Amino acid sequence: MEGIVFGVILIVLFAANVPVALTLLAATVGFILTGSDFPLEIVTQRMWGGVQSVVLSAIPMYILAAILMNNMGVTERIFRFACALVGHLRGGLYYVNILASVIFSGMSGSNTADVAGLGRIEIRAMIDAGYDRAYSAAITAASSIIGPIIPPSIILVVYAQLANVSTGKLFLAGVLPGCLMAFCLSLIVFTAVRAKPVLAGDPLPRATLKEFLTSARDGFFALLSPAIIVGGMTLGIVTPSEAGVLAVFYSMLLGLIYGSLSVEVIIRSLREAAFFTGAIMFIIAASGAFGWAVNIMEVPETIGTAIQAVTASKWIALILINIGLLLLGALEAGSAALIIVAPVLIYLGRLYGIDPVQLGIIAAVNLTMGSMTPPVALSLFISAQIAEVPMKRAVLAAIPFFLALIASLLIITYVPEFSLLLPNLLMGA
Repeated sequence: MEGIVFGVILIVLFAANVPVALTLLAATVGFILTGSDFPLEIVTQRMWGGVQSVVLSAIPMYILAAILMNNMGVTERIFRFACALVGHLRGGLYYVNILASVIFSGMSGSNTADVAGLGRIEIRAMIDAGYDRAYSAAITAASSIIGPIIPPSIILVVYAQLANVSTGKLFLAGVLPGCLMAFCLSLIVFTAVRAKPVLAGDPLPRATLKEFLTSARDGFFALLSPAIIVGGMTLGIVTPSEAGVLAVFYSMLLGLIYGSLSVEVIIRSLREAAFFTGAIMFIIAASGAFGWAVNIMEVPETIGTAIQAVTASKWIALILINIGLLLLGALEAGSAALIIVAPVLIYLGRLYGIDPVQLGIIAAVNLTMGSMTPPVALSLFISAQIAEVPMKRAVLAAIPFFLALIASLLIITYVPEFSLLLPNLLMGA
């Protein structure tokens, strides 16, 4: 009986668009009140246990670092450097968009930060150069998906906590998949601007050696950020949590170097970071109680048995996992969706012998792609608003990019080396 009540509350509240944390808590309380012998006090105990982890202390630091960089104009320097590299190509600003997202992803760990900060600069430049508005919105949303894959990554920190996996290994595992995604998106751009030249506006003048060196000098310290964060963890100098603190201090150092750091910027950034951190940590706390209830009811085992009844093949199971994650990501945003599905996902990984590091990357790619997939499509919605195009046009323009990301997802899924090569090489199997 309690299982039925649990499921009904979950479905009804999700359908009613109730905030995810409240939905998880309501379902857990419903389970306790309808037939279980557990006291209600266990909800708060499990919530506290859900956030009582040193690993999670990295999340507010990465959020603050990304917001500081946006507020201090670091993103503009990244954009100018990318323009100097590839802006002169046919459809050059599309390539700039992808390259800048790759660079910025090594600082922010959030696709929303990418779209809201860097995306605004990119879309404005593309529209001014005569690029198609819908296509500009679509490539901005698609390239932002790289943000949570290339380290540092908030969703991978959450997965590391839930699956008890090394955050350092997960961060290294995201480097090659993120680069693969960028390559697949670039192939779509290469094909599209030749098939339909009208999509691309005027190319930028080729940067002179002096202009290139100037942009490289201006962006040099910003470009060092990913190397410092990831390199520090790989060499064992800092833990992932300490790397988050390092990212914040380095962001502020950049502000001093560029002359854009001020008390006003710090206060505004702290306020924004506190808001986002509070929302994420409340969801994680609620997931502690929710995950406990799911395990008590043996939901992962039940679903695992059902999938095993359908197939004993690891490869078919991976397809089913991908489909399930894509659908979930289309309905609920990244980290929140991961928290909901984590107990089942981790159990299936053990059942079918899927490496937990690779599984984390698969989950992150799937769930982050939901931010450009209706009905949620938050990143696509933001970029469409910036580009001032109807959502329908942006969705249609995004289809080729979505297919490119699907292709990269299949490679990541069925070629484990893309995820496991760097962590095994640099940190041991």
